[in-house]
Amino acid sequence: AAPLGAGPGALFAGEPGGSIGGLWYSSVAQARDALAWRRLLGVTAPVPVQGNPLTLWNVDERSAAAWLMADFKADGLPLDGNAGVRATRVREMLDGSRSVPGAGVAPLTASDSALDWLPSASLRYRPSADVIWRAAVSKTMTRPNFDQLSPSLTLVPNSITPTANTGSAGNPALRPVRSDNLDLAAEWYGAGNRMVTVTGFVKHVDGFVTSVSAPETYDGVTYQVTRPQNGNRARIRGLEAGYQQFFDFLPGAWRGLGVQLNATLVGSSTASPILGARVPLQNLSRRSANTVLMYESGDWSARAAYNWRSTFLSGVSNIVGVGALPVYTEGYGWLDAALTWRVRPSLTLTLEGNNLTNTVRRNYYGEPQRHQSSFINDRQLAVSAAFRY
Repeated sequence: AAPLGAGPGALFAGEPGGSIGGLWYSSVAQARDALAWRRLLGVTAPVPVQGNPLTLWNVDERSAAAWLMADFKADGLPLDGNAGVRATRVREMLDGSRSVPGAGVAPLTASDSALDWLPSASLRYRPSADVIWRAAVSKTMTRPNFDQLSPSLTLVPNSITPTANTGSAGNPALRPVRSDNLDLAAEWYGAGNRMVTVTGFVKHVDGFVTSVSAPETYDGVTYQVTRPQNGNRARIRGLEAGYQQFFDFLPGAWRGLGVQLNATLVGSSTASPILGARVPLQNLSRRSANTVLMYESGDWSARAAYNWRSTFLSGVSNIVGVGALPVYTEGYGWLDAALTWRVRPSLTLTLEGNNLTNTVRRNYYGEPQRHQSSFINDRQLAVSAAFRY
């Protein structure tokens, strides 16, 4: 076939012809004739007159906010800070359809309205020119993503092992995640852009979103369907330490070399009614660390970052005939890097690589010997150009 778009009227309006070639059809009209393709391929199933109702849904969310903040500074002391409050009202309405186990599809209309008062305050104390102490308290609220609220359902049957049928769906009844937070930090700044930080934090979280798998039956077939759910109240405590420095004492171009080091230790706990025990919060590793090598010199800059996190709870699965089992993701590390060249003030070129180690992530049920799944986000390379005018 001749390349599509080899004349006027390319595949996308406004694009020059010849942009796409090597396809099975020779004209835009043929490419857009779905019925002709069905006849050519021998498809005889009736054409649906409308989309699957589970794929059609609408979320209307409207929010209004007002806030008040005041800065202050202590007389005769190196102490300052601010305090304030934010009032947020959110109205949300969802229209769509939901799956009813054993009863097909039913209409769904849900609405919610909430008013949150979110106070916060922070203090900064400077006992010397190179040392800062900080303290902050706050109340925060995070609403679910729209895709988490989706009532749509996807079922994946397994014809070889029916007990391995799976599915996934959203949860229109998800509540916002609310948290009370306390942060204490100490910072030291030295020559050569050196910086050392130590931060301790405590968070009391209500409604942390978790993924839960449970059996649901549709048309007489049972599937393990995973849905997001709000968890019980949880407590998070952690300690973070960081270090940054540019080695400007090195000779010549080596002066642009720098490093960032960061390590975090986190403890979390919440009651799981499904497992009947207290467990860590999902997707929260107890230990994590990051090492970043940096280079800045003239028009060139480079950055390579290795990130590592320890094993973490990633879900709960209710298996037919077995019961509820925790699903863990093994600890893993990955490497990202970027190289940037400022060709001129108006043009910057960047070469970027993600997951250069081609890291494979592995999940297991309860014990590492009970493998559940493995997956990989392929190594990605990208070249970009930024123009400024």
